[in-house]
Amino acid sequence: MDQLRILIGVTLCLLSGALPARAEPVDMLLCLAADVSESVSESEYALQRLGHAAAVEDPEVVRVISGGLHGRIAISYVEWADQQQQFTGVGWHVVGDQASAAGFAEKIRRSPPPPWIGWTVRNTSIAEVIRFCMRQFREAPVVGGRMVIDISSDGTNNVGGRIHEARDFAVSNGAVINALAIEDAFDSFPNGTHTRPEGGLANYFRRSVVGGPGAFVQAARGYASFGEMIREKFILELASAE
Repeated sequence: MDQLRILIGVTLCLLSGALPARAEPVDMLLCLAADVSESVSESEYALQRLGHAAAVEDPEVVRVISGGLHGRIAISYVEWADQQQQFTGVGWHVVGDQASAAGFAEKIRRSPPPPWIGWTVRNTSIAEVIRFCMRQFREAPVVGGRMVIDISSDGTNNVGGRIHEARDFAVSNGAVINALAIEDAFDSFPNGTHTRPEGGLANYFRRSVVGGPGAFVQAARGYASFGEMIREKFILELASAE
């Protein structure tokens, strides 16, 4: 009898050890996707990083995060350009209070630049960064009730796959895509339709990029207003998860 009890105990231990640990629940998985293509100057690149970092650790943003069902979200920060240029500056971090938000913000500020940032040609593939964020969601170490891709860009999708197909793929797999259109940026394409499409960049994003329940577009007047606009955007996104 004692041998039987020992055998049962060993078996239960082995079975419990074989079971995967339950993933931590969060209110949202948020993939921040910052455009660092050729049209983004060095100063604009810095403003974009600083704007994301400041928005994450903003006390009002943290208050909204902590007020959710689980009181925390998971965030990753990605910089991207063409169809082969996606770089995870900061991987998944759980943010639920001021300290964790400040820690994530500091990681954004200190993250290394993408290895291809100095290349002369860096086109803009919104389609591919959407697919990249979807892969990131699948690999996240947490589970969330909402997956949001947060794209900031000053141009249209001009290389890689079809943007409509990437958007529809993401939405059909449960993601929401929101966008911050950076208009009137001091870019290197002053007369090009890439950064100034017919009808305006914000309308382009509404037609072709955003999707999913409650999806929206905000417009920033150049990178100087980026920080405040991304803060407002975060609050809108987080409120939708409550």
